[in-house]
Amino acid sequence: MTKRSFVLVAVALGMAAVPAFAQDSETGTRLAPPKARDVGSVALNGKDQAVGAKRMAECIYNRKGVLARQALQAQSAEAANAAISKMMGEVTCFGDDASNDLVGMRVALIPPDILRGMLAEAAFKRDGNGVQALQPLPIQQIYQRNWFAVTGRHVTVDEMGACIADTNPAGILALARSVPTSKEESAAFTALGPNLGACLRAGTKLQASRQALRAALSEALYQRLHAPFATPAVEAAKK
Repeated sequence: MTKRSFVLVAVALGMAAVPAFAQDSETGTRLAPPKARDVGSVALNGKDQAVGAKRMAECIYNRKGVLARQALQAQSAEAANAAISKMMGEVTCFGDDASNDLVGMRVALIPPDILRGMLAEAAFKRDGNGVQALQPLPIQQIYQRNWFAVTGRHVTVDEMGACIADTNPAGILALARSVPTSKEESAAFTALGPNLGACLRAGTKLQASRQALRAALSEALYQRLHAPFATPAVEAAKK
């Protein structure tokens, strides 16, 4: 089994508290080992863990937006990892309703590829006008983007994401705005089913958890907005 790397993020919640948990793109979300938890932590179910991770990413984006955008728009894996490393550590958040008065911190272990997708969703929430204006584009035979080399995902997943971001941006936005593990999220995935089939490279079998796939699609939509790729027609017009 391939060893996965994680980003450790500690979020202070003032007088509030929530449990530590780990997220794994292969198996979904699970509790962190006992040594990684705060004393007094309480167990959350899968949905609450997924929702809590999304809220944590929103907090990180709100508090450290410059670094978040640097990570998402980096031109190299080294620059992206450097920006993510600077985001690691304590971030102050208040008003989290998944807290209690026993513990003062939430600690999360999040794979970088999933964190990137969550940060993209947080960006949509802060300023969704640009992404809402994106229109469907014709499907291309080949998808090649510079940002593929930065995400840490298999290239076929990012190719598929770029294809769907081009051909059905509204479908990805609906997914990104849904509550994790909710009926709305399931409906959004179902609506994207035809796009998944049309955009996945022939002969390739998709093996990704719902959380990892959602992150890949959300980032692809973010990259379409912030790292637009010139179509062949546009390139020809420049010559």
